[in-house]
Amino acid sequence: MSNNIKKILSIDSGASNIRIVIFDELGNTIFSDKINEGANIAIDRENCTKQIIKVLSETLNKASLSYDDINHFSIGVAGISDESARELLFKRLEECKISNRTHLTTDVNPIFEMNCSDNSAILVSVGTGAICLGRSIDDKIEKVGGAGLDIDPGSGFWMGKELLIKLSFNKNEEHNESEFNDLLNMTLNSFNTKELNLGIDQVMQSNDRYRKIASLSSGILELGENGNEIAISIIQQSSQHIADMIIFLCDQISYINDDLILIANGSIMNNEFFRKSLSDALIFDFSSIKWLFPNISSAYYPGLLSAKMLGLKVSINDLIENGAQQL
Repeated sequence: MSNNIKKILSIDSGASNIRIVIFDELGNTIFSDKINEGANIAIDRENCTKQIIKVLSETLNKASLSYDDINHFSIGVAGISDESARELLFKRLEECKISNRTHLTTDVNPIFEMNCSDNSAILVSVGTGAICLGRSIDDKIEKVGGAGLDIDPGSGFWMGKELLIKLSFNKNEEHNESEFNDLLNMTLNSFNTKELNLGIDQVMQSNDRYRKIASLSSGILELGENGNEIAISIIQQSSQHIADMIIFLCDQISYINDDLILIANGSIMNNEFFRKSLSDALIFDFSSIKWLFPNISSAYYPGLLSAKMLGLKVSINDLIENGAQQL
């Protein structure tokens, strides 16, 4: 190691993006980066585990550091519950000779662990995928969702998929033609094609299909906010699915507060228009809803959880005081 100050390399690997930071035990951020390519190891374990190792290597090169300069590696990765994928990732870490100082976790658990010490709040993470986490009165972590991108309703991927269905099969329904064409043109531009079926075929054959389909959600939200009724209907359906997940989780953990405290995570939850739709879907079940937002990038949280386990005293406030930001 280059000095006595311990360094942690922390990765948040979701289905659409990978965020990386290197920070030390004093709360200084040494390096940070974001890659617009996801790595859900349950979807494509061979290529996604290789991608994570590639990101590790390239990050160290960019930061002018070596594997030996890092005291601990912490990787939060989507799909880690897949045993075969997890074993393959661990094997690749062994090949790099860092498996004995690497902590593997899901991409959302660290955010929950570091922000929800009791059952007063629920984490709602909606981006490419969707999952809600809460803590029961006997301190057991319960989840709803997170069963897989092809299974969970309400996610960014679900929204994109719903739009493609509407564009492909519902053209002759009574839609406003201008609104339909706005969504069609947005999709064609996103897929970089002039013909919808050709674009869909190309995306479905791509290893990056989940991210590309989920990326349509940003256009849906923008057009919905501008009054596109077709987009609004997709957003309302999505928010109702997420509301149902939250209500079910509240029953599971015996949530007793009249006010619902939600910690928002993910690109969809960061959208104010979507949160308003979700609040409307929950209004009959809770007297009020309070939103909380992580102050730093999700990339820090796997490393912060590892630091806590290792007995290092670095905190979120230390990172913020030293300039940690969102990525």
